[in-house]
Amino acid sequence: MEITLKNISFSYKNVAVLDNLSCTFRSGKLNYLIGYNGAGKSTLFDIMSGALKQKKGEIIGKPDVNEILYQTQNPAVFGALTGKNLQDFIFGVSTGHRDILLDNLPTHFVDLYKKLLSRKIGDMSVGERRWIITFLESYLNKEMFLLDEPTSGVDPVSKGQINKTLLSSAKNSKRIVIVTTHELRDMEQNSYVHLLNNKKIKSFNSYEDFVSASKIGDVEDAFSSLTSQAD
Repeated sequence: MEITLKNISFSYKNVAVLDNLSCTFRSGKLNYLIGYNGAGKSTLFDIMSGALKQKKGEIIGKPDVNEILYQTQNPAVFGALTGKNLQDFIFGVSTGHRDILLDNLPTHFVDLYKKLLSRKIGDMSVGERRWIITFLESYLNKEMFLLDEPTSGVDPVSKGQINKTLLSSAKNSKRIVIVTTHELRDMEQNSYVHLLNNKKIKSFNSYEDFVSASKIGDVEDAFSSLTSQAD
C-alpha cells in the first residue's frame, strides 16, 4: 500500500509553507517525518487528514476520511475517564476494530494494559496516557495513521513501549503509519525516513540510508548536514 503526494503547495497568508512537495509513503514499516520546528510537518498532516486543503497538487491513493486516524500532539482526554472508559469511547466511535487478544501480547504490555484499565486518565503519567491512547488506536481498522510526536515528553520506558506498539502496527501491509518526531536517536532502524526541509521532502528507504549522509555515521549529524544543503 502506498500514498503519493504530488506537487503539493500550501501557503499561510501568502507565505509558502510547502512548495511543489512530492513524496511517497509506503506500508510495511514505520514512516518517520522529520524536520525543524515550523518546517510544515503538522501542516502536511492537516492536509493529508483533510483538515486543510492544499492550494495545488494532488494526493494519490489517499484513503477515505473514515479510514484515517490523526493523533495530534496533545490529544484531549477527560481526566475523570478510566482506561476502560477510554477504550469503550475509542472503539465505540470507530467504524471497526480488532479484538485485543492478551495471549498474543508481550507480558509487560499485558500487565500495563490491565493496570491502566481501572486507572483514571488524570492519575496516569504522561507516558502512560500516551501509551494507552496509542495502544488502543493501533487496534482500529484504519488504513492511514498520522501521529504527531507521540513520544514527546515521556520517560524512556514509556517511549520504548510506545515505539514497540508503533513498530508492530506498521508491519501491517494494509496500513500506513506516519510519525513525526524530533528525537532522532530514538527512531527505529527498520523504517522509512522523510526529511521535510525548505518546503520539500527528501525520502530515504531506510534509517541506514539517512545516516549515511553523515561522514561520521551519526543521525543528528546527518540531519544537520542534509538541512544545511541548498536545494
